[in-house]
Amino acid sequence: MMRRLLPLLGLLLIESATGQTGYFQGVTPKPPDLYPLPASLIVTRTAPAGGVPNVVPALYTHVTTHPESRSYEWANLTILNNPSNYGANVASYSQAQKTGLGATWAGVLELQDATGHGGFHALEIDAFTTGPSPWPGSMDGDRIGIGIILGRAFNTGPKATIDYGVFIAPQALDDDVADVNFGMMVWSQCRFACYAMRAGNKIAYEESGAIASKFDPNTGRWGLYNGDAPLFEVDVATGELRVNGRPVQVTYKD
Repeated sequence: MMRRLLPLLGLLLIESATGQTGYFQGVTPKPPDLYPLPASLIVTRTAPAGGVPNVVPALYTHVTTHPESRSYEWANLTILNNPSNYGANVASYSQAQKTGLGATWAGVLELQDATGHGGFHALEIDAFTTGPSPWPGSMDGDRIGIGIILGRAFNTGPKATIDYGVFIAPQALDDDVADVNFGMMVWSQCRFACYAMRAGNKIAYEESGAIASKFDPNTGRWGLYNGDAPLFEVDVATGELRVNGRPVQVTYKD
């Protein structure tokens, strides 16, 4: 999505020379690198050097409910009505450009449950559509509940590596703080597979990734590995078994 956004920003920079229609200056002047987008409202803040590690938001929304409140209080709501057949339109988008050494988050959703009852969703993603989907990867467009797109910063430099596509861990990696009942749960019926990955990749069973299983498309065999050495393999076409790389004769019982 970021790669799609960059050409769009370039187009907007050209077409919006008239500036903002609503700018809230706050306590600091307009920054020189502010995109001249034709926004209805722009809020900016320039953080001074030094200071103390306190949270200072550029925009702060605060809602308090009563224990007997029956209304649905949403601290923030964004709605995109999109009948357009073109473009790449987004209801909410946040971008963090990291040019220093400080840890940076593009987005954080934190839920503190003081009761331990009633259930909670730290993040819920609702993806509603209609009818059956085409084959994944078709020209009609994939339907994706959560898409994690990896790439190079600012589309330059060498190939990038992300350490963990999805990371689930207790706070401070302390097992005494929290655990999880199911690391991943798929409750719906899976049309093709509940988990799929690129051929040749591994499913690891411990932290180093050495003890793992995979399907090797070059040999046509699925196996259990210790590093790069196959311990147990099955030829998915013939059913031939191999142990430590050598074929095994199988005797069948009636």
